[in-house]
Amino acid sequence: MEIKNNAPIVSGAQLANQHILVCYATGYGSTQQVAEFIGKLLQDKGATVDVKNIQTITQLENYDAAFIGSAIQYDTWMPVARSLVKNNTALFKKIPVAYFFNCMTLAKRNEKTLAQSNKYATSIRSINPEIQPVSIGQFAGAVKLSVLPIILKLLFYFLLKFVGVKEGDYRNWDAIKVWTNEVVEKMALVKR
Repeated sequence: MEIKNNAPIVSGAQLANQHILVCYATGYGSTQQVAEFIGKLLQDKGATVDVKNIQTITQLENYDAAFIGSAIQYDTWMPVARSLVKNNTALFKKIPVAYFFNCMTLAKRNEKTLAQSNKYATSIRSINPEIQPVSIGQFAGAVKLSVLPIILKLLFYFLLKFVGVKEGDYRNWDAIKVWTNEVVEKMALVKR
């Protein structure tokens, strides 16, 4: 994971005494790396951060905010991420929440792929209309065919051909950092 940005994480802000959950659903690790990166940004500003695979979460109490992310599979979040949001309305209505997703559709940014990405965001927002995320981060993903089982390797090969991109890492770490900064400000977690 190569990060090339020297921009401040959250200019003039500290997140001391904030306990933040950054959780994710991932198919092959790309979304996990994004969640870990977001968690590190938040920790560097003083927050206590739990970065967890959604499948390992046993309790959701005592958080001041949550970042919930998933890979896009079959045009929506993975089922475990959808279930987390559907089944925890009371908690996620009490704290600021941001959603994010990774998808290969955004590897090639143009009007058509941005429109598709916005459809994903609308779909994710509709999972639980009672929860109003402060933002939905829309990020390109990464795919390495050599780590996939043969069936998925073939599926991704044709998907990448259809989308018109090559295998690789299309995540923009600078954009993820900027989004995280903006979300923290929107969540009003900042202690000045």
